[in-house]
Amino acid sequence: MITQNPLSLLDKLSKHPRGLELAYLVYQLHQDSQRHTQPEPRLVAIALNLAKRQGIKDRPYFKGMANDEIRGWIAQHSPKQEIN
Repeated sequence: MITQNPLSLLDKLSKHPRGLELAYLVYQLHQDSQRHTQPEPRLVAIALNLAKRQGIKDRPYFKGMANDEIRGWIAQHSPKQEIN
């Protein structure tokens, strides 16, 4: 049975022989998912500056995009490569 309560899950993990290792793995997966949902501020700044310089008024909401999506937008709208 999967529980919705994080404290209950930690209690069950503490009783497992490899519970600490499993908890750390879940923590790392959570950290990775957070990194993927929040774009790099540097990419957002580059995209916003590019949109401003080109006078693009109907630009996407970059903070809600993944890093690869922002890179694609920059590549599509940039006359020269501005990111690595």
